[in-house]
Amino acid sequence: MATKKSINDDMPPSCNATTGVSQADLAGHLTSIVPAHLLDDGEQVILAIKPSMWFIVFTSARLIGVIVLLIAGMRFFHIEFAYAIQQRIYQFAVAIIILQLIIAFLQWISRLYVLTDRRIMRIRGVFNVDIFEAPLNKIQNTFLTLAIHERLFGLGSIHFTTAGTGGIEASWQNINRPLEVHEIVRNAIRKSHQRSSTNGL
Repeated sequence: MATKKSINDDMPPSCNATTGVSQADLAGHLTSIVPAHLLDDGEQVILAIKPSMWFIVFTSARLIGVIVLLIAGMRFFHIEFAYAIQQRIYQFAVAIIILQLIIAFLQWISRLYVLTDRRIMRIRGVFNVDIFEAPLNKIQNTFLTLAIHERLFGLGSIHFTTAGTGGIEASWQNINRPLEVHEIVRNAIRKSHQRSSTNGL
C-alpha cells in the first residue's frame, strides 16, 4: 500500500508543525540530539526521530529466515552429522544471528531522521556516516508506504523525491505514527514552497 502526496495538497488543520503540538506527542522526539554542526544559523528543528526498534528485526529477518530454513531443511531431509559437528553448526548459526542483530542495532543507533524549517535530512552509517539532505523547496513529492510487516506494528516509511529526479532519493524507514509524521513533513514542505513563491525564487 502506497500513498503519493503532492506538496501542493491541502493540509488538514489537525496537524500544525509550527505549534509543536503534534511533534510533542510523537514517541521518540529527539530534537536535542541533532548535531549542532549540521544546522545553519537560525535553522530550527521541527522534528527529529529514529526508526522504531522493529527496524532491527526487519533488517535482520532475511538472514535469520535463511538460517532457520537451512537448519529446518537439514532436519527435514534427515541430513545428519556427528553430534559434535551438529552442535558446532547450531552454535555457528546462533552466533551469526546474534552478530546480525548487533549490526542491525548499531545501524538503528546511528540512524536519525530530521526535519527543519529549511530541509529534510537522513543520517545513517556506523563507521562511514552517510548524510542525505535536501532543501524543502526542492522536494517535489513525498510517498508514504505501509508495507504489510509495518502495518502489523503501526509503522510506515516516508520516501522523498526532489525536482529533476525520477526516483526516490531518500527514505525514512519504519517510523512510528507514519500518518502524523507525514502530515508534519508535508506541512513544512508546503510552507517552504509558499515562502519561495513569495520571494520570487
